[in-house]
Amino acid sequence: MAYVTGIANSFADLLAALQAACVANGFTLSGSVLSKGTLHASVTYAARSPVPALLVTCGSGVFGGSLTGASDRQSAQMGMVAAAGDPTIPAGSVPFSFPMTYYIHINTSPDEVYMVVNYNVSYYQYIAFGQSDMPGLNGTGNWYAGTQPDKNATVNQNDLRPIGGYMESNLANGGLFMGLSGYGASQNGAVDHQLDSATWGVEGAWRDWAFPIECSPNNWNGESVLIPVRVFASRPSGFVTPVMELAHARYLSIHNVDDQQIITLGSDKWKVYPWWSRGSRGIDNIGFSSQTTYTAAFGHALRYDGP
Repeated sequence: MAYVTGIANSFADLLAALQAACVANGFTLSGSVLSKGTLHASVTYAARSPVPALLVTCGSGVFGGSLTGASDRQSAQMGMVAAAGDPTIPAGSVPFSFPMTYYIHINTSPDEVYMVVNYNVSYYQYIAFGQSDMPGLNGTGNWYAGTQPDKNATVNQNDLRPIGGYMESNLANGGLFMGLSGYGASQNGAVDHQLDSATWGVEGAWRDWAFPIECSPNNWNGESVLIPVRVFASRPSGFVTPVMELAHARYLSIHNVDDQQIITLGSDKWKVYPWWSRGSRGIDNIGFSSQTTYTAAFGHALRYDGP
């Protein structure tokens, strides 16, 4: 495992820091593709208007510095901005701006890489990639995720639903595999499972997290339970199959936990990040059913190898 942190003054700095950290920890870099064994992830900077971003996607191989067998789903990204002076941007929007602090978590067995950035004091975004070790998959198990689907739009709000994340228009959901479209396919993450066809589509991770997080923190001692991030794929039968359970990331309520707090459980340490920006508990004690500029008391805990 490895943990790297630093200050970035540009997207180029962020990309260079991620590439350097991965190469120093067993990955090779060919063009835009970071590879380790059968894990192949492309991370690129899209210098576009109005929203520049870091994009992440995966494939099943690499040739000439480009992915082969690339995902049939859209990339995921971080880099949402609010354009200065844009009359369509509601008051209170917070732009994605530099300098910012980055935190890179590189974990093994299975390989999972998370890059989280902290900007404007209390706002966070991420991109991530790795490989599922779920038995029975027909694909490579390679996966990727990000704060937002790859949409070249100014984004300033989240839309949260009690049953999980819901994605529409230019809204974003900062939870791992929580960006949904009408409670259907995940829009901010994909897994190469190929259970029924050559597809990366997944339903997402909303299915079995809502009720545990509703009961967290518990009434006994106010502590938050670390909830597994379990991703499902829809099947032609109408049922679903788990295709991944992240080994090095958890959901949790951050109601009684500080941003970037380190939680020690036995020999494991976990670092806490809000999904986007800390808010208060809302409807049904879970989230908010309308557009917000924060992500309630939802957070990620990432396995941590720092001091």
